Amino acid sequence: MPIQFRLLTTTDQPILWEMLRYAAQEPSVEAVKEQPLLRKYVEQFGRSGDCGIVAMLEEQAIGVAWLRLCSEQERGLSYLDNQTPELAMAVLPDYRQQGVGTQLLSHLIELATDQFPAISLSVRAENPAIALYERFGFGKIPNSEIKNRVGGISFLMKRPLSSKDIKQ
Repeated sequence: MPIQFRLLTTTDQPILWEMLRYAAQEPSVEAVKEQPLLRKYVEQFGRSGDCGIVAMLEEQAIGVAWLRLCSEQERGLSYLDNQTPELAMAVLPDYRQQGVGTQLLSHLIELATDQFPAISLSVRAENPAIALYERFGFGKIPNSEIKNRVGGISFLMKRPLSSKDIKQ
């Protein structure tokens, strides 16, 4: 059965919690919910500036990519400014390296173009998804390396958006 892609809705919060668990490499949803810095990516999903795409295989969500526009007061891991949403993305381990992330990111960029000037993200330095982000035009922000919450190194990436962008 082919993978179906659809817009996220406010009823998809359980999917977002589960996927954030994978994005943050946490052992459980409960572990994610205990961390205020992570909770802000899911709580009250559906407010102004939120949008996203979920990949469904039959009745199972196998991947998701979503954007959250944060204010300076609630800044997330990759906050740049009040106009640039932060990307959160995850694909279930059994479905990685099969093009799901590529399709999710392609749909999300199409959705976000003309709504926002750019997209930002924070990524661990050893994450293989960096190659995917670079393929989609994300560039590393100079001097953005920080020690992340698990003791490794993360850095920020940004992708400008424009209606002139060519589809990936």
